[in-house]
Amino acid sequence: MLLALLSACTKAAPTPPDNPGTAESNPTGEDQGKEDAGKDPAASQLTGNINISLPNASASVWNAVAEAYMKKNPGVKVKVDNKPAEGYKEWLTAQFAAGVPDVDLVTNNEVGGLVNSKKFMDFYPYFDKVNPYTNQPWQDTLDLKAMGINLEGIGAEDHLYNLNFESVQIVWVYNKEIFQKVGITEAPKTFNEMIDAFNKIKKAGYTPLALGGDSKSMWSGQAGWLVRIYADQYMRDYINIIRSQEQDYTYVPELDEQWKYDLTDPYNDSNSKVTKNEMRLWKAVKDKEGPFKIAGNPQWKAYSENLKKLFDYVPDGFFGVKEDQAYNLFLTGKAATMLGTPASYWQLPKDFADEEKTGATGGVKPFEYGFFNMPSMEGPEVMAPARTIQIPIGFYGFVNKDAKQNELNVDFMMYLTSPEGYAVYLDAIQKSDDASLSGAPAIKGITLPDEMAAAFADFKPIGNTEGYTSAANNLARGMWDYQPSVQDWVGLVQRYFSGKLTTDQYLDQLQANIDKYMEPAMKEAKKELSDLDHPERRPPQR
Repeated sequence: MLLALLSACTKAAPTPPDNPGTAESNPTGEDQGKEDAGKDPAASQLTGNINISLPNASASVWNAVAEAYMKKNPGVKVKVDNKPAEGYKEWLTAQFAAGVPDVDLVTNNEVGGLVNSKKFMDFYPYFDKVNPYTNQPWQDTLDLKAMGINLEGIGAEDHLYNLNFESVQIVWVYNKEIFQKVGITEAPKTFNEMIDAFNKIKKAGYTPLALGGDSKSMWSGQAGWLVRIYADQYMRDYINIIRSQEQDYTYVPELDEQWKYDLTDPYNDSNSKVTKNEMRLWKAVKDKEGPFKIAGNPQWKAYSENLKKLFDYVPDGFFGVKEDQAYNLFLTGKAATMLGTPASYWQLPKDFADEEKTGATGGVKPFEYGFFNMPSMEGPEVMAPARTIQIPIGFYGFVNKDAKQNELNVDFMMYLTSPEGYAVYLDAIQKSDDASLSGAPAIKGITLPDEMAAAFADFKPIGNTEGYTSAANNLARGMWDYQPSVQDWVGLVQRYFSGKLTTDQYLDQLQANIDKYMEPAMKEAKKELSDLDHPERRPPQR
């Protein structure tokens, strides 16, 4: 499920916090939902239907939550019909083709166009509504800081179309037994140490890195994570270009007057410390300013050459390998490393015994595994140590419907994010064989089991790259998740990794990709080139 959740961060999603570890509406529904958000209907009197379809989510977990909710609300029928992650974006998009879909609860981080068109319910108007399962205002029961939400900075044009109340940190998982066989006793701390280890592992006949390389993985999966995470090391100065200036409509004096550029602080550019002006990013792309210039840029060249080196250690037939196939290589002891999260701490033992995931009768023999943080690339062009993706996740959104249905859907989410409902969710995860908690929940009043809390505490935070309008996030895989640009980039990077292009040729063609698709990408985001004449002004609503 994590692959789907982290696929892309929409521009309407909440911004990441400093350190969360402790991406056409129904007019009647949208307007009435805001007007009626303050009402507090008795939960026992609720009636209606809620349809849940999430990508690769555990049926046993969500059915447990649904059943517990229906016991408290016998007039409500909750149906769980989860879908495969593969093709979920296309399935969800198709649901809107004939009008308002039957489905209610979805994850919407891969459908930026639908989000921008306000096809999903806005959560903000419901935050001050009393949660009937805690008898407190909903916002008071959520850890808003951990969720990356600052209500004081919310304006009339701001919306919250998906809710994230769990955290995730991307880490490396490694097979300790393979490392020991090739004479490596410690996890690598730098990129060069990791490459040296990969050389030994490859010579010993193992795949060093279990990584999917199909187009989905390159864009929104693990391969895409690495592309953006390592670009961040070389392009941290982006913030000096796109941060809000005093005359900008995005400027917040309480934050921006105090901010100073500091590369020693991995959270220096976090959204809770400095505001960004999206229009300045678009203008920097157009003007090819600083790290937003690709061709002929030494930072981009050094980064790309190191990235190509890393991708030399992926499975054979890499560009046809899917994420589940790569995971099988790690589970069965054929690959030495993979990308994962703290959830792997509990999920791997379950999956060693899973015949479907391992392809072996009775599962496979477990091996000892460990974790290490993102090793830093080194060199004169590197600006700062590596950060990772460390954000609140979930991306749970409700299809925007009439006021009654919106309130019913919100009531279900209030139950799930209450100590009572989340306890049901957590218990079901512990009992399941196909789900694990990815990180500490951003919900007040939740007590995790001692072992789980201790394990999460062991993962040292190193900074977050996700959710920022940066050169690394918005140019390294094509133009800002605009799909024609992304798909062209996937073919381009395949040719580069296969040795059919030099680094300079790759960067020249990536620059041409960005130049070609910038204006169409702006139009999809309801922006125009003329908006860049005055980036300090709020662009008009279109």
